[in-house]
Amino acid sequence: MNFLIIDDDDNISFAIKKYLEKFNHKAFICMNIEATSELEIENFDFVILDLNLPDGSGFEYLKYLREGTNVPVLILTVRDQEQDILKAFDLGADDYLTKPFSLPILKARIDSIFKRLSSYEKSYLNFGELVLYTENKTAYLEDNLLDLGAIEYELLEILIKNQGLTLPRERILEKLWYSEKREVGDNALSVAIKRLRDKLGDYGKYINTVRGIGYCWENEL
Repeated sequence: MNFLIIDDDDNISFAIKKYLEKFNHKAFICMNIEATSELEIENFDFVILDLNLPDGSGFEYLKYLREGTNVPVLILTVRDQEQDILKAFDLGADDYLTKPFSLPILKARIDSIFKRLSSYEKSYLNFGELVLYTENKTAYLEDNLLDLGAIEYELLEILIKNQGLTLPRERILEKLWYSEKREVGDNALSVAIKRLRDKLGDYGKYINTVRGIGYCWENEL
């Protein structure tokens, strides 16, 4: 993984860099905010950010990051006041660690963030304002819970997971009805599609009927 360390204390930055390299990670050091201007943040998997920088506030840089990226950010600073910690989390920091600190604890915090994000990413799907939580089989549209039956939810999930691809009717029937030993009539899928479109409102337009084949979730908002 590629780490970006933004800290004007070269002793701390170098120590973190060498420690991360022991775990086969790569780390790039910036001593100030200006030095980051030539970097592509998308090339980094994690940012370690100090708040007290010679040419600006770490808070402002954190705000800038959150306007264009979801890269994990850990604040590493001497500032231990409650208001600073709360402000950092409010701006989107993933964790906050105060100096002095131990390198193993820093590594543990980083690992914990990656585990948490990995678990979160696996537990939901989204398309615009439509969010599906796969663990508890619920769907929200513009933060409103959708009243979906089991078949409707599963149908929506399989379409979202395969957005942009045409799913043959037989494949959908096999996945949602036959494999679960559910009774199915000749028009069961067509009826379920209609109900789902109705419940999705404006988002129902993204379910395209591919005549003679099946259905496709349009993958462009």
